[in-house]
This record gives sequence, structure tokens and C-alpha cells, in this order.
Amino acid sequence: MWQCNYGKEPFDMRLFVLLCLRRLWVILAGALAGLLLVGGIYYLKNVTFGGVIPYTMDSKYYLEYAVDPSDQQTYSYFASYTWNDLLKSDAMVTGMLEKLSVPMTAQELTDSFEAELVSDLRICYIHTTHVDAETAREIDRVAGEAIVAVGEQQKELIEVSLMDRGEPQPALPDVRTLRACVLGAVLGTFFALFGLGMAEILNEKIQVPGTLAWRYGIPAAGYVNRAGEPSEELGAQLNYLFREKKRIGVTAVNGQLNLGAAVNVLEALETAGAPDAKGQRREYTAIPSLHQAPEAGEVLRRQEGILLLVQADEDRGKAIEETLRLLGQLDVSVDAMVLAEADGRLIRRYRRFL
Repeated sequence: MWQCNYGKEPFDMRLFVLLCLRRLWVILAGALAGLLLVGGIYYLKNVTFGGVIPYTMDSKYYLEYAVDPSDQQTYSYFASYTWNDLLKSDAMVTGMLEKLSVPMTAQELTDSFEAELVSDLRICYIHTTHVDAETAREIDRVAGEAIVAVGEQQKELIEVSLMDRGEPQPALPDVRTLRACVLGAVLGTFFALFGLGMAEILNEKIQVPGTLAWRYGIPAAGYVNRAGEPSEELGAQLNYLFREKKRIGVTAVNGQLNLGAAVNVLEALETAGAPDAKGQRREYTAIPSLHQAPEAGEVLRRQEGILLLVQADEDRGKAIEETLRLLGQLDVSVDAMVLAEADGRLIRRYRRFL
């Protein structure tokens, strides 16, 4: 009695890799689609619709701190947060707005510059950003005047002096289109492989004889390729599996398979082999599929052995199960299975490193 092990069948990674190589165009198409999708969206968002490129400029000021008379130690240095609080206070912003020749709100002004202490706490950078180069220059000027004024007002400072003033430069965005395209290609490849893997899991068709033996628990004698050539082991396997039987019925899962051609291959193998001790040879009889001729069960029962042909990459698992179920109900036991019209090249590659 056969037993289906389809639910316990492990994922055949070797077969999957070989099938992926055969469907390499799917993986390449997935990679290209991912590249165009992710890279295209990134480019449109950051370049095409990235908005106006602003101008930036930096000015550098030296901060000379005073000494605390009580202990003759230098006063504590102001941090970046403190400098921004001082420069963006209401009094300072009001004075800066009055000196600007361009109308601007207080919020726009405070958003357009930033005080930064990069490494040395005695050197303060004023970083200015604006869409107009001349306006950026003006904001930098009034912010510089404000930081000098802070130096005059705070007891902790002796003097704030200008060290260097840059020129407005376009703030080129950090656009990494190439990385986005590579990421898209990787994601596209992953999803293509994932899709192929899911399709292989859901696919019940048979590509290699070993799957037949594992899934249905019936010996798989070998295969016959699409050119009608038998596998090297087919003759020896049939001799052993039918060693005590002479009348062999050959049937198939579906009625489209050419049983006559398959029987000719089997008879040629029998002729090439040696007869038994009595000088007898096996007789292979083509018997239509039960799905094609339900009355064929009576003919099958009269045979000494049954060989079931499964068409590679065509017969689905449920169809094979249904055929075996019907044969079992008719008290017909399948002794061996052969994979017909198989991809011989695929099977040879599959077996190469076993």
C-alpha cells in the first residue's frame, strides 16, 4: 500500500538552484524591476522634486575668555546650545532684523543660521543657509555683528574676533542614487528568488525520479528523457524490481502520454539484456490510463507486475495520488514508477555531486 509523504517532503535546495539557473531571466527581471522602482523613486524624490538648492556659508570667530578674579581661573566655556540661546534671543533677533535689507520674519531668521563649536571651544562657527546667495551673505553679516556684541556684553568674554569668512556656496544634497539602485536590485533579486521558492513549494510536478520514491514510497526505476532515451540505471532496476514477473502492464497517470513509445523503449532494454535461466523475456503491455479508460482495471489485474509512467513537469501530485488511489481500490499494486519525458540534462546536473 502506497503512502504519500508530500507533507513531510524537505525543500530540495539543489533542485531549486538548478531550476533558478534555468529561470535566470526571472531573477534578472526582478533585479531590474527593483533597480528601476527603488532607484527611480529615490531619484524623483531627491533630485527631480528635491526643491531649490540653497546656499550655505560659514564664518569663524575666535572667543577670548576672561579670568575669574576670585580664583584666577578662566571662566567656563559656553557650549553650542548657549551660543544659540544668546544669538537667537529676542533682543538679538530684533536688532538683526533691523539691520537686514530683506524683509524676513524672526522665525525665518533664526532658522537660517546656527552656531557650532566643532572641536575647539574657543572657536565658534556661524553656519548660514538660504536659497538666495546675497541674503545668506547678509544674514551671516548681521549674525557676526551679533556674536561680537555678545562678546562685549558677557563678563566671561574679553573679545570675539572674526578669523575667517567664507563665500556662499551651493549646498549640494547628499544624493546617493547609485546606492539606491543597488539596494533596489538586491531587493528585486530577493523577491524574485522568494517568488520562485514559493512557486516551487506549491508546484506538485515531478522533475527528478528521487521525488517519486520519496513522495509516494514506490520504487522509482529511472527515467526516459524527451528524446526517448532511457537512463543508464533503468534496465538494471527493472530487472531487479520485476525479477520474478514476466507479464508487465505499463500504464500512465494521464492519457496524453505516448504509451506505445514508452513500451518500445522498455522492450529495447529487455532485448539488450540477457534472458532468464529459462530463456524467457518480459513482455511489456501498454494499458490506457484509468482516467482515459476506467475499464482498464480488469486488464491491469491480470498482469504480474505494474509499471506506472509519470510525465515529468506535467503530472501534478494530486493527479498521481488519485491514480494510485484508484489502482488501490481495484486491488492493483504498483511495483515501480518511471519518469517519462524527463529533462535528462537537469537530472544529470542534479546527480553530478551526489
